[in-house]
Amino acid sequence: MESADKKEPDEGTAGQDDRPERTDVLSGGPTGVAGSDLERRAAARLVEELESKGREARVQEVKIPAPESSTIALHSLIVVAASLVGLKWPAIGASICLLAAFSFYSERGLGLRLVGRLIPGRKTGNVLSPPPGPAWEEVDVILAAGYDVPDSYPVGEWLSRRFSGQVTTDRILFYGGMIGTFAALMMRAVGIEDAALNVFQTVTTGIPLAVIAAQVDRHLAGTPVATQEDLAPARDAMAAAKAADDESEGDSGVAICLFGSEYSSAGGAGAFFADGRLKLKPGCALVNVVRGARAAKPEVTGSEGDLMPTRMSPGLAAESPLKPKVVALRTQTAATMARRRGLRATTVVGRGEAGVDVILDSVDGALPDHEEKA
Repeated sequence: MESADKKEPDEGTAGQDDRPERTDVLSGGPTGVAGSDLERRAAARLVEELESKGREARVQEVKIPAPESSTIALHSLIVVAASLVGLKWPAIGASICLLAAFSFYSERGLGLRLVGRLIPGRKTGNVLSPPPGPAWEEVDVILAAGYDVPDSYPVGEWLSRRFSGQVTTDRILFYGGMIGTFAALMMRAVGIEDAALNVFQTVTTGIPLAVIAAQVDRHLAGTPVATQEDLAPARDAMAAAKAADDESEGDSGVAICLFGSEYSSAGGAGAFFADGRLKLKPGCALVNVVRGARAAKPEVTGSEGDLMPTRMSPGLAAESPLKPKVVALRTQTAATMARRRGLRATTVVGRGEAGVDVILDSVDGALPDHEEKA
């Protein structure tokens, strides 16, 4: 996934503001990329950790879409094919290109899969506490975090560093490759033929080819090396839930969702909220946790997403004494999926005690008794 540098989880070990290392179940090993065996093992360890804290938990196995690299490559191939067809039949080529653009925007911007359905999916696991069932109808706030590892993507990482999240693969492909090629083919369809148009179409067709090469490089980059730091957001979410449980001296109304495939377009969260059997209390809110950069102050998201940003609910943390800054994420998270379901939701980007404090402040801002006082 691509995002601004300051929003990306920092590599390396925790900073000075973090809590001391603990010898708990999570120290049994790292996690892995979405759909991997390491990710499944991490889910089992997370269940054990939650149960050791007195919470019931279970792994919910869900089906998720294919890796985002696959759908990006597929749509890129369709655009290249449309450009070639358009050299002889411009109107047909333009129609194919428009279909690819519509499908890509729907899938990457709105979460509605069209052409992407042609690619076989895979499975991941969501760690839920309480387990799926009637108990979810009484949940006031969901604390969420991902526990997988983002796959290696050298080109995406370079774009993120170089342009601070303003230029992404999706934007380059959609605006430069798809819209550009469609415009070139439409000009051919109305009878415009000259050298400048040939050059323009060559450039716009070269963009999806370059994107395909970037996805191939993504696979050749290999599996990233996971560390205990990758499970830090899960630890912070569990620490905040325990603090809420202790303060309420009983049922705090706080549930925990540790989503699989979070770094693959929030696949686990998307499957969770798409389940028609899920019944949530009106007014239920979600607070998502993302690991922030070392020594950075906690932040909350005001919008999330790339092609079609989703407006979030940063007001959940409005009364936090730490006054977290409102920022934008260029990626989809569990909070994005919750907002599409109609829930109030935001992502806390932070780490250590300060991050947990903002999480708890956001939980307080979402609880029904706080709304009544307000």
